Amino acid sequence: MLATLDRRVLLRAVLVFVIAAVGVTAVLTMGGAAEAASTDPSAAATTTAATTGGTNIIAQNFLNGIVFGLLLALASVGLSLIYGTTGLSNFAHGEMVTFGAMLTYFLATQQPVSLPLIPVEFTIGLPFVPAALIAVAIASGLGWVQDKVLWSQLRRRRVGMVQQMIVSIGLSLALVNLIQWWMGGRPVRLIQAVDPRHQYGPIQIGNQTLISVGIAVAALIGVAFFLQRTRLGRATRAVSDNPALASASGIKVDSIIRIVWIMAAGLAALGGILLALYQQGMSFDDGTQLLMMMFAAVTLGGLGHPYGALVGSLVIGVVAEMSTVWLPPDLKFATALGILILVLLVRPQGILGKAERVG
Repeated sequence: MLATLDRRVLLRAVLVFVIAAVGVTAVLTMGGAAEAASTDPSAAATTTAATTGGTNIIAQNFLNGIVFGLLLALASVGLSLIYGTTGLSNFAHGEMVTFGAMLTYFLATQQPVSLPLIPVEFTIGLPFVPAALIAVAIASGLGWVQDKVLWSQLRRRRVGMVQQMIVSIGLSLALVNLIQWWMGGRPVRLIQAVDPRHQYGPIQIGNQTLISVGIAVAALIGVAFFLQRTRLGRATRAVSDNPALASASGIKVDSIIRIVWIMAAGLAALGGILLALYQQGMSFDDGTQLLMMMFAAVTLGGLGHPYGALVGSLVIGVVAEMSTVWLPPDLKFATALGILILVLLVRPQGILGKAERVG
């Protein structure tokens, strides 16, 4: 599943994504102008002015979709790597997204905080960047603990994938309730200062968003370099393609899987931190809500294919944000899942997945 990426397939997928995005933008722009002109005679001139000067809602939502897709991809890539190497659909992955943001807040807040079961309150108040780095490191360590204590034991006992998936659902419920007990039910903001927004032509973007996008792109490039250019990355692709053959070739399969769990947990925590900055906050159950978007991105791009998870995340992000032009914001995730269903009806293996013969 993680074999060397066919560049022609990737180029074709990116081309389809760009054409679809341009097409949706054009249709929504013309439709919006037509609707405005039909309801108010003076609205046509207003619509034209809004398109040529100030912030264009179509362009702004498209940019928001790209940003959301890139941040979603950080968590989706880790989920795809876990599925590719173990075959497990990990329903507890969303809680690692929440954990990264909540732990960063816990380490960086200037207000008195306390640990579960420890009634003593204290103030940590680390600077934001060290707090975020420590949170990602602790989350990566938690990924190691999960595989060491739980998943490796289940693999050793040859527990089936369905049973392991049910275990991950139970772990998800336990973690989300633990996070709520620890941090409470209110949303938390990692940075209290207002993020200044800058106007660039028809779009606006804030400093935190620009930094978050830069970090996300750098992290995704690092994952691609790891998979394609490093010895451990090539071993990871080999384990994903055929674990038995990889083991016969001298690759320590369990060690590679453990590295994948560490990396996936760290990427999820980093994605949670950046999403909390982008959304101006994070609630205890946001990771659970984002889990369906992550599964949609992984499935849309091609199960077990990390590059497919990136493309799928971008498609999901753009569709979700662009749909708010016409539909209520509460339905944007439902629209993204609808696009997933339509694409899978045409291409069941996903955008970058390879067709497999069954039976």
